[in-house]
Amino acid sequence: MANTGVAPVNLTSDVGKVRLLLGDTDPTGVAGGSGTYLFFSDSEITALLGLYDNTPKLAAARALETIAGSQALLLKSWSTDDLAVRGDAIAKELRELAKQLRAEATSDDSSDFVALIQTVDADDPVETWWN
Repeated sequence: MANTGVAPVNLTSDVGKVRLLLGDTDPTGVAGGSGTYLFFSDSEITALLGLYDNTPKLAAARALETIAGSQALLLKSWSTDDLAVRGDAIAKELRELAKQLRAEATSDDSSDFVALIQTVDADDPVETWWN
């Protein structure tokens, strides 16, 4: 399945923000406003956003974990004469990046707050449950 999506990337959209966090912003085969991306299609990213309350950092974190799992399974660790590939090391780095994005998303959420203010009309006393 081709990883098709809007091209060029719309960095103001949530899908575009996830692509930016993944480093997947350079599509190939661009024609008619769409192109093929390396990791995920726009519809797959949209599904990830739906699973994570439309939070780009959390969706990107999950996407990185998915990529990490693929790297660990497909590449594993092997070497030839002058080349060594360590899929486990690549996967570890991707999981660390995912962990960092989750921490940032949590930090972003904790800065939100709600202020509750009670107003009382002096001419209309308020009944309370302890009265």
